[in-house]
Amino acid sequence: MSKETLVKNAKKQLRTALKKKLGELTADSINLQSIGISNSLFQVPQFKDAKKIAVYMNMPNLEAQTMDIIRYCFDMKKSLYLPKCNVEPLDGRKRNYLSMLEISSFENVLQLEPQGKYNLLEPTRGKDIMETGDLDVIIVPAVAFTKLKKRLGHGAGFYDEFLNVYRKKFNKCPYLIGIGLEEQLVDEIPKEEHDWNMNCLVIGNVGVIH
Repeated sequence: MSKETLVKNAKKQLRTALKKKLGELTADSINLQSIGISNSLFQVPQFKDAKKIAVYMNMPNLEAQTMDIIRYCFDMKKSLYLPKCNVEPLDGRKRNYLSMLEISSFENVLQLEPQGKYNLLEPTRGKDIMETGDLDVIIVPAVAFTKLKKRLGHGAGFYDEFLNVYRKKFNKCPYLIGIGLEEQLVDEIPKEEHDWNMNCLVIGNVGVIH
């Protein structure tokens, strides 16, 4: 078995184990940790100074909730971008690729409806940050992180692909802040060449890891 296959298998096993563990958390635990994450995040200098921020829309369970972060961005007059998972072919992109689309108000966020095969709340239109390249910060979801800021995604490669294309096009990258629950912090994650590390983590019950 090749090294690449071994790494992929190890990642798959880790995802399965973590999702089982996260599935056992109570809604109260996720909610309390999410409040702590938001409060810690608001003190991170790169977040405070950012004018344009991309934030993920959380799944109903299994991950840190982001609605308070989204509301805060509007309160602080920051421009907010939300991810949209695309499966239509586009020149220079993989078949499954991510757009970051601007959304103009918190009311518009509340009106979003589930889209696509992942049934996530996503914008269907808005200014695409890939046109301008002036995104300051991305709040990145994951299945797991390590204290060395490695990240294990869900396996579809949306964020890795987006970041690779963004860097190639604009010769720079947004500041990457991974947020997660305490249970998502693990000792080690198998790494592949295309995997991106975070610049900073904000973990529930742990705080900020620079």
